Amino acid sequence: MKLEGKVAVITGASRGIGLAIAEAFEREGAKLILTAKKNLDSLGRFKNAKTIPLDLSSNQSISLFLEEAVKVFGKIDILVNNAGIFKQTDFEAISAQELDDFLDVDFKGPFLLTQKIFIQMKKQKYGKIINIASGAGKMGSSKAIHYACAKAALISLTKSLARIGGQYNISVNAVAPGYIETDMIKDILLEKKAMIEGSIPLGRIGQDRNVAGPVLFFASADSDYITGQTLCVDGGHCMI
Repeated sequence: MKLEGKVAVITGASRGIGLAIAEAFEREGAKLILTAKKNLDSLGRFKNAKTIPLDLSSNQSISLFLEEAVKVFGKIDILVNNAGIFKQTDFEAISAQELDDFLDVDFKGPFLLTQKIFIQMKKQKYGKIINIASGAGKMGSSKAIHYACAKAALISLTKSLARIGGQYNISVNAVAPGYIETDMIKDILLEKKAMIEGSIPLGRIGQDRNVAGPVLFFASADSDYITGQTLCVDGGHCMI
């Protein structure tokens, strides 16, 4: 029970990677505060959990979420910034609105949420923050430049905040998934799965549980002397 007695906030927990992380954390004894913009009903099966709606593109929604979240278990020990959006768009076709949408959800929202929860963690002199970035944030992406830029900013936040958090016993790390079999990229896999697998040294697409394991590691005491790191979970696709 690596997380027994710990309270964890997981954003975007209703499906895919977020749901797998929630399941892993529950198995290890964590109390959960689970968020999603929609499909909250799917989280009703978690026994020791509170579900709260959250729209990361709305400052008001973030404020209302935090007001309620802190009251649930009286503290927040772990934050997993998992929620995000993804879409492939040619660079020349990305509108100002689409760019704003991606920055709001994939970077600005997590930034503001982390900012508020960081204040709580400072008071208790303990915290684990895990950002779900992307291999695109390290390698770039010719088909989703706005997404890659937002995830690169999240990686920079990880490093920058780790420099501040250490003195308060707060560690900040990131996990950067590669191609993981989720709804987010199902259309891409339908079209190009064989080609993608050929570009991955391990020769296969990852599963959501492959990401949940490293996130659990960063959330547990096993990683107490690690901060400011970004771990690629991508079958070797991103070797930089």
